[in-house]
Amino acid sequence: MGELLQKINRNFIEHKLLGNFDFTEDEYSELLENVGLLCNSLLYCSNVFEDKHHKLIFTTLVEIAKRWKDSDNEHDAEENSRFWDYISKHLINEDYINQKLYHAFTDVISQLGRRHLIPVVLTGKKYYSTLMMHSFSPKNSLFSFYDLCYNIFKKDLDFGFTNEDEWLCEIVAAQMKTVLSGGYREDKKVSIGSSAYSIKIGLRSFSVNEDLSGDFVQFINDTFYQINKLFNREPIDENTRLERYIVEWWKNKTESEKVSDNTTRKKRVPTVSKENIVARYIRDENSVFLYIPSIRLDDGNSIVSLKVFVNGEQIISQEIRTKQGELVVATKQIEFELNDLLRNYNTINLSIEIKENHTVIFDSERNKATSLNREFILFEGENEVLSQINKPTNYFVYSKDIDSLRRIPDELTTYGTNLYNIYPKAGESLSGLIKQVFFVDKTKTASLGKTVCLIGSELNIEWFLEDISCIVYSSGVKLLVPENANLKALELRIDKKVHKLQELTFERIESGCYQFGLKALGLFHENYPTEINLYSYEKESMILSETIIVLPNFEIQFNHPFYYGDLERKLIVKNGDEALELTWSNQDNEIRCPINDGMLLIKIPYLRWRINDNEWQNEPINKKLWYKDFLVNGDILEIDNPKENDDITIFGKTNGKPFEIVKNQSGNFEIGRAIYANESITDISVYIVLGKDYFEIFTVSTKEHFIANPLSYSDGKVFWNVEDSFVGEKSNEFFLIIKSADNNFRSKINFKNSEIKNLQDDICKIQVKIQDKNIFSKAENYQLIYEGELLIGTPEKLRFKYKKITLLSANCFDSKKSEWIPFIPKYFIDKLKFVQEDENNYYTGQLCVIDKNGETRVISAMINEKGTYDKTNPVRIELRDNNTLWLVAGWEGGNDFIGNLFCDKLRRGICNIQKQDNYYGEINLYKFKEEDNV
Repeated sequence: MGELLQKINRNFIEHKLLGNFDFTEDEYSELLENVGLLCNSLLYCSNVFEDKHHKLIFTTLVEIAKRWKDSDNEHDAEENSRFWDYISKHLINEDYINQKLYHAFTDVISQLGRRHLIPVVLTGKKYYSTLMMHSFSPKNSLFSFYDLCYNIFKKDLDFGFTNEDEWLCEIVAAQMKTVLSGGYREDKKVSIGSSAYSIKIGLRSFSVNEDLSGDFVQFINDTFYQINKLFNREPIDENTRLERYIVEWWKNKTESEKVSDNTTRKKRVPTVSKENIVARYIRDENSVFLYIPSIRLDDGNSIVSLKVFVNGEQIISQEIRTKQGELVVATKQIEFELNDLLRNYNTINLSIEIKENHTVIFDSERNKATSLNREFILFEGENEVLSQINKPTNYFVYSKDIDSLRRIPDELTTYGTNLYNIYPKAGESLSGLIKQVFFVDKTKTASLGKTVCLIGSELNIEWFLEDISCIVYSSGVKLLVPENANLKALELRIDKKVHKLQELTFERIESGCYQFGLKALGLFHENYPTEINLYSYEKESMILSETIIVLPNFEIQFNHPFYYGDLERKLIVKNGDEALELTWSNQDNEIRCPINDGMLLIKIPYLRWRINDNEWQNEPINKKLWYKDFLVNGDILEIDNPKENDDITIFGKTNGKPFEIVKNQSGNFEIGRAIYANESITDISVYIVLGKDYFEIFTVSTKEHFIANPLSYSDGKVFWNVEDSFVGEKSNEFFLIIKSADNNFRSKINFKNSEIKNLQDDICKIQVKIQDKNIFSKAENYQLIYEGELLIGTPEKLRFKYKKITLLSANCFDSKKSEWIPFIPKYFIDKLKFVQEDENNYYTGQLCVIDKNGETRVISAMINEKGTYDKTNPVRIELRDNNTLWLVAGWEGGNDFIGNLFCDKLRRGICNIQKQDNYYGEINLYKFKEEDNV
């Protein structure tokens, strides 16, 4: 019991709503037994429970509430509701709640609320509502909420959710609160957006509780992130009740309707408010687009218009169509291919104006930060790079006249019309008449003692204001000059003020340099952009030119040294007494943060990988890949490691055994050769080892196989899902066999998802054969590649087809939970039928017994304690788990039945003698096993 109490205390600390943590069935039995004893003790000798037992009792009530599948009648008073009878039955085996016990339970809830140990509902059926809120019950209410969120995800979010969409969670919460705060009947659906939803009292109480408003918004936010993960086939850890529920809901949804990550393939820019409109340039493969985001509107009747100008000349004037989502009215996202816009122009002098009715809500030229004018556009991956100081890596450049640029990297190839792929080296630059982009090493230590440089800057951080871009320093600014330089010939120019270098104080350091502490010398002001130039009269040229800003109270703190995959992303930016916490998505390359009237650009330190010169990836590929579609022999794996001083090793793993992937002289890994050397392997997982940590990259297969059942049943239809379940060549031809008592399907079938018609509900054996690729074989041969089973129809309906239930033992209400009486007669139930009524699912069947002579006898009626007979069959069965059931006799439809049967403890058999003594006991549960009905 001590360990269980520790879990309970920990649950109170870690969760506001306790039901998100699930106790095991053994722990649940222990909770019932202990609280049952407390209840019996209370009924005999007290009126309230001791404070020390309150957490235990409330936890037990929540666990029982999780199993409550019904909803109270609207007109039931709280103290008379069937829910409390259900509690009574589970704890003290009484059919109706004792009012003394009811008041003791409500006192526990009230006391815990007053002590601020749990949030409670303060109005209406407040005690019942509190328990349903904490238990997240019933399940179908949560599933209905998930349906609402999915409809918003589909209609308002265009199948994508990032941190930039989190504003919508507040709107969802507010709308739910408005709808659910009004007149409410639990037996009726409520309309939110375009659909009606079955939101029950527990979730309703959560949504309208003022003390939980922030938690409810976070609950919605978490739900959207999880749906986004599931939609993109990313795994979810099923550690909590809510995580298990949403995975189950998604499985049901994908089985009942076609949901695919191919639903939308166009790029998506998150919906924005009118105050935050920013048009963006985005690269998609070999084309560049101007994206205008979906704009949230206050009035669905607004007319929104767009004008596009090039060189001041209007080229487009059109109305932007609006869309009515579930909760938000917004304009539709617009994208223009840049080559189409600039077809007749040689410059990227572009601007847009957006009006709502007759009011301008966005003018790209009002602010330098939103201007679309460019000499050229630099991309890393699909996103534009605005920073002027960047590390050497793979970039793309859009330019209408690449030859007019003053400087371009040596390694440049044409990638598309006006689009070029560059891979600059350290020291190279991309320069036009106005804009310059420099590619520099992460550190300048290699140049110490050889060239003039400034050191002390913040790594991968830049500050800009309009056309001014500055390297950021937070403390000292050191000018290092090689000691073989002629100081008399060097002149330092700081914001047009001239200083003879030989007249300034310096110190000689071990690296063979003169070091000048420019900040310590008081040569410029903090918090302002400062231009620093060093002119050499000997060379008659500027040998150093940098614009800097010193932010003395500035500090940034990433919560990880680098980021990869689903590592938590958090950054704290401190400036004096101000601290700002930021996050981002894996698709972002840099973070923007306003500071000192300008904007910080903070590069995100990603651990990244790529194959050959393809795009960098900062997360694993979760889908298993067919190696020939992904790699060729000779491909190279390149790693970009922000922790440059740490060695990286790449491993593959086959059959649980790791092998190291060879690194070549360039420091890259020979991934193609390693994979092609491992033929006929189902899973080859490739991962990075960095210190004590390892990070998955991808999993490939060199052996054709099915990763899942290629057949699925959904909404009365059977689908051949080969594209989603098969890893191998797409040119394969298969032979499919579906066999059962009512089905005999045999047909060739190709590598294309399709529907298979004219099949009957049944439990089917399936075989998939693949065509033999032996080029010397003259006959058309097929080899077995997959065997499995398919339920055509609902699993519950088909579970006991061709089966019977054999009853093994009984647990009586007057016995301990662990005491089971094994039956001597051999009882079984056949002719099992599934019944679904509202929220109740159960089975009916025929109770039989095998007599001493081995003959089967149907138990149609049983003698009762009065000497008369009660009808026994059919019986109604509810499964508690895979080997325990509840049974009542004389079922006549719905909740109309005679009741529980009894156990003859001497003869160890089932009877209908309704007595509670040493000889007879009312049966609570039965142990059973499934057997083939032959």
